[in-house]
Amino acid sequence: MAADRPVDVQVRGIRELRRGMGSLAGGIETAARGEFKRTADQTASMVAARVPRRSGRLASSVRGEATPRGAAVVMGAGVPYAGWIEYGGGHGRAYIASGRYLEPTTRTATPAFQHAGETAAHNQIRGMRWPTPSLL
Repeated sequence: MAADRPVDVQVRGIRELRRGMGSLAGGIETAARGEFKRTADQTASMVAARVPRRSGRLASSVRGEATPRGAAVVMGAGVPYAGWIEYGGGHGRAYIASGRYLEPTTRTATPAFQHAGETAAHNQIRGMRWPTPSLL
């Protein structure tokens, strides 16, 4: 009977698989950060194009920046009236809790951020060179 014979099973390449998975995860993280930053910069350009201009200070304060969890679009550093322009709330300007320029524009950019993450992962997976398992 075949069931009575001992079976010799050897698993090879576990160390290489673990090393490769760590390398792949690190590569995806690095690539995603770059893609997210690029997308944040593009979104910042769209926000800057929408804000009203007198001196241009508010528009030039809009920028994309890398964060520990991805990227963000920020506005108003060093521009004391930025909050009033964005949200209003006095001097004849109605208060709008969701903002006028930054939040509405970044909300429409959500699919672009999703696509950026997917692109980074896809490119890293496609280009991954897995370590060769040892024969021992």
